[in-house]
Amino acid sequence: MSSAAPQILLLRRGAEEQRACFVVVESDALGAPAALPETLLSDAEQAQFAALRFAPKRTSFLLGRLAAKRALGALLAEPDLSRIDIYNGVFGQPLVRHARAGRIDVSVSHSHGVAVALAFPAEWPMGIDLELVPAQSVDTVLAELGASAAEQAWIDAGAPDRVTACGVLWSAREALGKSMKIGLNCPLGLLALGAIAAAGSAASGTAAWAGTYLHFPQSRCVSQTDGGRVLSIAAPAEISFDSWPQLR
Repeated sequence: MSSAAPQILLLRRGAEEQRACFVVVESDALGAPAALPETLLSDAEQAQFAALRFAPKRTSFLLGRLAAKRALGALLAEPDLSRIDIYNGVFGQPLVRHARAGRIDVSVSHSHGVAVALAFPAEWPMGIDLELVPAQSVDTVLAELGASAAEQAWIDAGAPDRVTACGVLWSAREALGKSMKIGLNCPLGLLALGAIAAAGSAASGTAAWAGTYLHFPQSRCVSQTDGGRVLSIAAPAEISFDSWPQLR
């Protein structure tokens, strides 16, 4: 996996077409962090960054902003990323200010030195999540999730392994929460999958699964694995992608 150029995705809903942009970056893409805030962050974001006391938080903040702004910059045709201002809503969801932003939203996720972002039209709400679940945490995470009957049947079938299954189920729920702009600020059972099945190979060396949500049938999720990480995107069920975002 490596940092790559923005991936433009074509979205379709019947005869209507829209564009989204996916970006993945790794921590080495930050280069010299001391100089990055001035070229990347808006004035408000620089103040927010300056208030962060600990190095891991500062690195995570910059990494997430870099992914989000590269995605937004490509979608908005804005080369000066400091002109794009990202601020938090009441549930911590990222919101966008820019002269050309109009109704553009962005979803961001971090996982152990990697950040991903998806910029998309706000009228087609989506959420993205990237997870790396340690093997020793699987039982704890699954107990917290409280698997639905469909999820438990999928886990018991043994494909994929429990570690991957745990990552898929967690990231699928968090992606849905982000698409609704509430994150995980609700009972986790409300975000459970009602059906899940293999969706073939998303790319060389990866596997993919598609699912629908038990309580929100108007949304669906597609998840893929890469190097132990699981990437999930929740989107309206009636939207199709011309290609799936790639982690590498």
